[in-house]
Amino acid sequence: MNLKDGSARFYTFIIVSVCIFAAYVFVLFKMQIIDTQYYKEQSESKIYSTETISASRGNICDRNGQLLVTNETVYTIRFSRALLPTQSQDSIILSLCSLLRNSNESYYDTLPISDSAPYSFTYENDTSEKQIIDLLETLKLPSDATAAQVMEQLIKKYKIDTSLTTEQKRIIAGVRYEMERSSFSSSNPYTFASDISISTVTTIKELSDEYPGVDIGTESKRVYTTPYLASHILGRTGKIYADEYEQLREKGYKMNEYVGKEGIEKAMEEYLHGTDGVRVIERDSSGKVLNVTTMRDPISGNNIILTLDKDLQQIAQTSLEATIKSISDSGKNKSSGEGADANAGAVVAIAVDSGEILASASAPNFDLSTYLENYTQLASDEQKPMINRAFTGLYAPGSTFKMATGIAALEEGYITPSTKIKDLGIYRKYPDYQPRCWVYSDYGTTHGSINVSQALEKSCNYFFYETADLMGIEHLNEYCSKLGLGQKTGVEITEYSGVLAGPEYREKNDSEWFPGDTLQAAIGQSDNLFTPLQLANYVATIVNGGTRYKAHLVKSVNNSNDGSNITGATIQAVETLEMKEENYHAIMYGMKLAADSGTASTLFSNYKVGVGAKTGTASVPSGTANGIFVAFAPYEDPEIAVCVVVEHGAHGNYVGAVAKAIFDEYFNGKTTQIKVPAEEQMIY
Repeated sequence: MNLKDGSARFYTFIIVSVCIFAAYVFVLFKMQIIDTQYYKEQSESKIYSTETISASRGNICDRNGQLLVTNETVYTIRFSRALLPTQSQDSIILSLCSLLRNSNESYYDTLPISDSAPYSFTYENDTSEKQIIDLLETLKLPSDATAAQVMEQLIKKYKIDTSLTTEQKRIIAGVRYEMERSSFSSSNPYTFASDISISTVTTIKELSDEYPGVDIGTESKRVYTTPYLASHILGRTGKIYADEYEQLREKGYKMNEYVGKEGIEKAMEEYLHGTDGVRVIERDSSGKVLNVTTMRDPISGNNIILTLDKDLQQIAQTSLEATIKSISDSGKNKSSGEGADANAGAVVAIAVDSGEILASASAPNFDLSTYLENYTQLASDEQKPMINRAFTGLYAPGSTFKMATGIAALEEGYITPSTKIKDLGIYRKYPDYQPRCWVYSDYGTTHGSINVSQALEKSCNYFFYETADLMGIEHLNEYCSKLGLGQKTGVEITEYSGVLAGPEYREKNDSEWFPGDTLQAAIGQSDNLFTPLQLANYVATIVNGGTRYKAHLVKSVNNSNDGSNITGATIQAVETLEMKEENYHAIMYGMKLAADSGTASTLFSNYKVGVGAKTGTASVPSGTANGIFVAFAPYEDPEIAVCVVVEHGAHGNYVGAVAKAIFDEYFNGKTTQIKVPAEEQMIY
């Protein structure tokens, strides 16, 4: 190769390189200078965002498939991060808030500060205090900082226009705070308001140019098919609290999701909560949706089938409330005023051979559908309607406890079914404590010589004073524990264990146990405090022959798509008390006598179904005594046990009308042929 050929190639390379470079420069010049607007529009014409498709929660049904809680689709107002202009977002927020307020609709705002100056902290729910502490820590303010100082920091943080009014600043701070707590991002739209009216939806769509980055979405809202029914059992849902998020985030929850807060909604959260779907939304630069691609469909939560019977539950609630009112009205017409202060109570009906809770009501009650709107009023109500008295109310059982005393004395051999004890009216064994039998106190008479069945029929205190004194508190409490008294029943939602009176409890409270305390404990007083659920399960344990079942509310969990069973409740025996047959019949017969001719006879004498029952009256520190009533039916083959408690209900037989109403519904016109076993016929 000669020098001339090499130079030609070199110059050719240079010329080609210059041409290519020139071409690139020309293309760049055309894109950036000549066609700038075109390519800008092209680059901005499509905006993609990934959004979550919320899954519906599962339904909650009664044992017969009747809906108790379901869902409905409601409209929401959502903010999209990619489209919400930073410069004008505060004015958009103010405009939307004004629009909703004018139509009496609400938007999310949990900032615990009053709506206007002078600012103060608000404590509207049980998490407000922690929320305030977290807010102060986030803003790096001292623990004694005022609400005004918090607002000042929020205004700086969110760069809120200081020329706005104090009310406007608070509105913006509240929404911006909520957006921050909800982890608002390009992949996580913020739900500004839920369950908005169609008229508001129409207005926002008509004014879409004024609300860039604001669109209308949908979500599922919990719907309660029968207002006030089983409110304490079903529970409620709510947005995830800050202190819950760390734990729930590991399970895939997002900050602004809804979870069960109380009751079955909380206990069965893992089954009720569905699996969210994902979609990609393609929009143009104006925010108009061009295309929606579903990447993953949402999967609805599973359905929960409860052990409750909706119709029986309705009867339990209405009859409880009616009975309380009747006792109160009657008391107001008495010179003594006895029962005029009756104002609250609870009832539980349980299946004898499974521990299934068939009905459970507490009064006063509340409406779950308006819980949020009425929270402040509910929380400040002196009658405490949000307390589930059936599972967490603690009451002295009064004479309904006497079956336990009788069983313990019989099983330990201190008495037999035929043993008779003479009622002397006053129990004089201990000089410093000499209690009287109730009949002696009222009429100066006694029950004479009676056996354990007759003692239950007549509710003779003296008989049980003597039997308890013979065997001692240790033997008594051994059987009480086997019967589940003073212990949790195992139900899925919150319950209290109560108190079983005795030396052990006194020792824990730095107090001493005296012989006279045993006498009081034997008739259901002293320190004894149990829930209505415990008492219902205690009766069920006795009448089924001694098997104590774990109480439960959930019958099964079913797939919401095909109805297939995912899991079913296991009937679980937690304790077995092997009673001698003659002892069992002695107690059963005593409860039958109480229903037929004793303290409960005004309700169940000649009733269409054989019933066993026991009334109780328990003194309280102030006001009229509580009324307690327990019963079971049918007598020949027990199926259902019931406990009713009415605070200040005066007498056990006053409150038994609730049990009768439940039996009326449960047996629904059925009658049974009452047969008294030969063993019981021979007791007298």
